[in-house]
Amino acid sequence: MAAEVRFTETMCGWLAPLPGAPHEVAAREGEAARSAGRFTLHVITPSVARMVEDPDHRNPAFGVVECAALHAAPLAVTRGHLDLFADAAPGVLHMRYRLDLLAPDGERFVLRGIKEVVRRQWFPTATFDTTTLFVDVFAGTEMEGEPRLRGIFWMGPGGVLAQGLSFRGQVGAIVRYLRYYVARCAAIYLGARRLPLRPEWGRYPPG
Repeated sequence: MAAEVRFTETMCGWLAPLPGAPHEVAAREGEAARSAGRFTLHVITPSVARMVEDPDHRNPAFGVVECAALHAAPLAVTRGHLDLFADAAPGVLHMRYRLDLLAPDGERFVLRGIKEVVRRQWFPTATFDTTTLFVDVFAGTEMEGEPRLRGIFWMGPGGVLAQGLSFRGQVGAIVRYLRYYVARCAAIYLGARRLPLRPEWGRYPPG
């Protein structure tokens, strides 16, 4: 049986009903209105070797999303995944999130998020890139039409430490996972500078 790796990730930020605005603008509007969002995800890698070989580098995820602008009650992640460092363009990697959400009364939503890893400056920006998630939330079960909410989630230093301490699995599997993570980041930040793709969402795969 393949060695499994698990970890927990918590991110929070601000969301606003500004589907046509840049994510930074929506996040500022959401902060001004105190319209917060938060998720806690449990990410599972059943097999590190298979995840590395998968073109999407997909990892199942489950957990809970809290956002009063969507629903008064917490929303369960009925199906979710994190694509860890999928190739988006030469020299650009995306960490793609899709979370299918279910409210207690049956209302459904889809949260889509992107972390973009790219060498945009002469110095590495990994600590920003891997802790900043550009978020869109759609009503229903598909990512169609304009999002209901848009904004940004972040993870602070305490969250990064908590995530690191949450890793569980065989030591060898965790080492292979972290080796893959570091190698993918190093290839980007030791490479040429690139223009970011975000937030041109039309270029992103829908799944």
